[in-house]
Amino acid sequence: MSAWRELYRAALLPAFEAVVLAAMWAAVYWQVRQERAAARHEAVLQSHAQARTLAENTGFLLRQVDHATHLFKLKFEETEGALRVQDFGRRDGLLASLLPRRLALPVALYGPDGRLAASLHGRFAAQAGAEGWFRAVAGSHSDMAQFSNPAAGASHAWHIRIARRLDGADGRFAGAVVILVDPALFVDDYDRLEPGPGGYVGLLSRDTGLSTNRIDERVFNDGTLAFTAARGDAAGGTEEAVARRPVDGTERIYAFRDMPRFALTAVVGHAKAHALARFERRRAIYVAAAAIASAVVLAFVAALMQQARRLRDSTQAAHEAQRQLRAAADASLDAVFLLKACREACGGDFILVDVNERGAAILGHPRAALLGHRIGALVPAWRAEGFLDKYRRVLDTGQPLEEEFETRTGTPRWLQHQIVAIDDGVAVTTRDITARKQAELASRQQQARLRMLADMMPAMIAYVDTDEVYRFQNLVYEQEFTRMGVQAIGRRARDIIGERRYASLQPWVRRVLAGETVAFEEVEDAQPDGSARSFEVRYIPQRDDEHGAVVGFHVVRTDVTALRREKQHLLRLSTIDALTGLTNRAGFMDRLGAAMEHSRANGSLMAVMYMDIDRFKPVNDTHGHAVGDALLKAFAGRLTHALRDTDTVARLGGDEFTVILERLHRCEDAERTAAKLVAAVAAPFDLDGVRADISTSIGVAFHAGGDLDPAGLLARADALLYEAKQAGRNTFRTGGTLAGLRPGAVA
Repeated sequence: MSAWRELYRAALLPAFEAVVLAAMWAAVYWQVRQERAAARHEAVLQSHAQARTLAENTGFLLRQVDHATHLFKLKFEETEGALRVQDFGRRDGLLASLLPRRLALPVALYGPDGRLAASLHGRFAAQAGAEGWFRAVAGSHSDMAQFSNPAAGASHAWHIRIARRLDGADGRFAGAVVILVDPALFVDDYDRLEPGPGGYVGLLSRDTGLSTNRIDERVFNDGTLAFTAARGDAAGGTEEAVARRPVDGTERIYAFRDMPRFALTAVVGHAKAHALARFERRRAIYVAAAAIASAVVLAFVAALMQQARRLRDSTQAAHEAQRQLRAAADASLDAVFLLKACREACGGDFILVDVNERGAAILGHPRAALLGHRIGALVPAWRAEGFLDKYRRVLDTGQPLEEEFETRTGTPRWLQHQIVAIDDGVAVTTRDITARKQAELASRQQQARLRMLADMMPAMIAYVDTDEVYRFQNLVYEQEFTRMGVQAIGRRARDIIGERRYASLQPWVRRVLAGETVAFEEVEDAQPDGSARSFEVRYIPQRDDEHGAVVGFHVVRTDVTALRREKQHLLRLSTIDALTGLTNRAGFMDRLGAAMEHSRANGSLMAVMYMDIDRFKPVNDTHGHAVGDALLKAFAGRLTHALRDTDTVARLGGDEFTVILERLHRCEDAERTAAKLVAAVAAPFDLDGVRADISTSIGVAFHAGGDLDPAGLLARADALLYEAKQAGRNTFRTGGTLAGLRPGAVA
């Protein structure tokens, strides 16, 4: 049973250490997995958002082209076939009213026999009567345009073809109008698609398998690229894509958006190394922190194990000394001397009347040879040590004497003797206690070393017995009690810490006295200056060596106030954009949700502005990222200077910024603010000698209650921003909300 107890004591601290380290590393592993999944999910969401933006931009332009063919059909049939392609596509023609003139889209008119009648801005086949698309248009009486994606050559080039049937006055087939759109317009010339370094943007034809792609600034066509939907993404709604074969040597996170009407698929991919760079930095911090914490735990447990080992050694030494003293008493190891006073006749000496074997051994002669002799003559050193004077004093006073002393002559020894007066003499009992004195000295030295180690540790360490009385405290704990103005040793914890704090700690005390090692966090009451200290507290039970019963517990109390403050500081930094000092996306979404909740609760009017920098990409590409970053900071400064202190300005990423305007009286207030921002940004920027002429486009969405969520309101502002950019940039567009609010309404 003793062996099992020793094994238990020896394995307790290592087992505790292993459990703590395993739990800590398991928590780090779980946290890293969670953050990796979150970072990857965020990258998928960003890719999907940009794929959706590409799809919406592509769909918008193709719908405009569809409207253009429909307008051509109406005018063609209205003029009974007299409308010319050149008139339709001239600078002030009907086509320019729907599409930007810079696009110069190829347009062709085919007669009912399939022969090319006229064309503009491109080369078309002279005869299309045998082609499938022409037969489909000729054989269909539908008023809908036909979309197809024919190959334009052997280099995998292709176009998006929009063809519409034309009818004569009698309703018969009179030919077809055809407009070709180069897909490179969508992936190469849209400044809101910036997937970062190594990012991929692609538009794929599901009819032909051809694709137009952009990686960084390189645009190319391909006929072999294909993507499939990732498993499990349908439920999540993110439409993640997986490349069937690598696009190049860069690993990316893709997302797609289908356009069924046009038989197209928009795909955007962020480089995995760029998308997960922030997570990799956090993972390195977590691992480093866990490694440091592991080293601290190992050092602390090693110190505790060393202390426990020394305590066990000291206890075993004390037990051994007790067994030796017991054996000595059973064997009559005390030396007993009976002395009779000789008085004046012997010069104050004493006659040895009797002595036991132990006493005879001390005197160095057989017992029989010692009896009847004067003790002063037998042992002259006793006279020099003053023993005879002590014998006479006890004899004269009748008061017994018991003392321990170290001899001054001969071999140094420690002796303990009792002197008791008897008839005309004294009885002396002497014991050699040199071994005990040496053991006590070693024990005191051992305890002093243990005390020094405990005092050197930064944690508060104390020992409390089962009556909840403080029996030991290290220097740090002593200083803490001194600060409280109390003396703890020998007093009950309840009397020192007060009823309220005692009641909060009592559940933990009950658990440790039941034999359980417990750990918890304790926060002190706030000081007058508002500060409050936090502690990690651990109660470790102390068991009786013989029966294993709990005889008290050790308290280890560590001040973690600085660590908690650092964590809170890092949490605040997580909502700030590092470049501009504005609120970042996470902080903006939190603030937007709170602002919308306040608007719903109070029926007040608010607005959200979504803006980006027009022509930011040329500045960044021409002058470098350093100038681009300086432009972003200067842009943020103008926004902040032009707005109220109560308005929230945020940078979502890249050149995209948002503003929350709360407590508006009228919608015109937001419109005036938007116009003010457009004017403020239009002034040239001087960036350390580099002049940047830019502008901004703004979408303003209002909110005054209703079920609209923050994402929906932001999407509305984003759509209005797109309308502003389509209107030529350097302007703003406003719109209503789900509650039906319109610009100009009174809040």
